[in-house]
Amino acid sequence: MEGNEALSQTEEKINQKSLSNISLHKDVALQKINTLLTNYLNNPSTQLKADKLSYWLEDYCSLLSFEDNFKPNYLKSYSRGDVIKVNLGYNIGNEEGGLHYCIVVDKQNSIYSGIITVIPLTSDKGQKLHFSEVNIGNEIYSNFQNKTNNIMLELSHKINNFKPNQLSHEEIISALTQLELTQKMNLEMLKMKKGSIALVSQITTISKQRIYDPQHTGDLLSGIHISDSSLDLINNKMKQLFIKY
Repeated sequence: MEGNEALSQTEEKINQKSLSNISLHKDVALQKINTLLTNYLNNPSTQLKADKLSYWLEDYCSLLSFEDNFKPNYLKSYSRGDVIKVNLGYNIGNEEGGLHYCIVVDKQNSIYSGIITVIPLTSDKGQKLHFSEVNIGNEIYSNFQNKTNNIMLELSHKINNFKPNQLSHEEIISALTQLELTQKMNLEMLKMKKGSIALVSQITTISKQRIYDPQHTGDLLSGIHISDSSLDLINNKMKQLFIKY
């Protein structure tokens, strides 16, 4: 018994020391973050960095707090070539960060998997392509525009055929939902660039918690994907970059 008691006391001392070290690291980390953000704010050329970093730290804490309750099977299923919007966070150097459209490259992504592999996209600025990049043109913008137009046509058809005295509650809710969706899609199109570049060298595996849209089948980007020909270009570039011949 005395041996067990001594062992228990030793373990308790180790735990206390470990907690003390963790607390120290936490204090140092918070101090460094505060110093960095303060320096950024005091310099006009880095104030935007302060804003972006602060925004990401808020999001990051929210993601971590929800981590244990996150259930990937509550999200829609994702297929190779799907276009999704992802929060890549505040990254370092030339790494892509922030909210970015990405292309799903998993051949078979299980709905129960908490991770997904994507290639970030950036807008086409008319500059010469880097060897690691693939220009996929304006097909994402065009597909999104076509989806918006189709929903608006369907909504217009519903409205033209409405009989006010015979409208059900479900029909009214459906029409209002579609109207709200088209308004959101029109706003998204205003922010969306027509030309897209796939940053193949920055292929990355992320948690599905980072997926901003689409999370469900009725969301803005649901059903938006790139063509097989664009996927072939990306496949060939991946072979050039990552496979030794």
